[in-house]
Amino acid sequence: MTALSRASVGDLGSISGCPDWTSGELINHLIGGGLRYAKLLAQKPPEEVEATRGQNHLGEDLLESFWTHEREFRRIAGECDLDAQVPHRIGPLPGHQLLRMRILELALHAADLSVGTGAEWPIDDGLAEYMCVELGELIGHLGSVGGYAPAQQSARIHENTQVSYAERVLNISGRTGSVSAVLPPRSSGR
Repeated sequence: MTALSRASVGDLGSISGCPDWTSGELINHLIGGGLRYAKLLAQKPPEEVEATRGQNHLGEDLLESFWTHEREFRRIAGECDLDAQVPHRIGPLPGHQLLRMRILELALHAADLSVGTGAEWPIDDGLAEYMCVELGELIGHLGSVGGYAPAQQSARIHENTQVSYAERVLNISGRTGSVSAVLPPRSSGR
């Protein structure tokens, strides 16, 4: 969580790449997401999972708060039946899809948080390619149920250049404008 490690207390009030959330609210969502996803995999009742949304998960140390819930999520993911359906608020889905959604949540919100901190989005080329190629359909589905904004075309679509996987991921998840400004320099021809 490079993006989270870059965030300071002074960044918490800044506007993130999610225009309705400050960076602090976004971080709280990310930390609470680990708790919610752990509860979902543990087959906790939906009302118990949803009750976590109104709580403050920031704690004294943002990284420690994040890792406390993330370690529990990963422990449960390693022990549970990932083919079992979980009662996510967008509808029932298998645990293995919840794992892919957590990858998306962490990576895409790292871009959103980078807007609030003014730093470059710390996305690895291999992860961006995986998200685009392997998770692109899931991103599209989540966009169709309100999880993301509608997909956007690259602002460079008419240029004679290739669009990077990182930029493609931002586009298919409906992220443009200020979020595109934190794209890392292109290191590959893709």
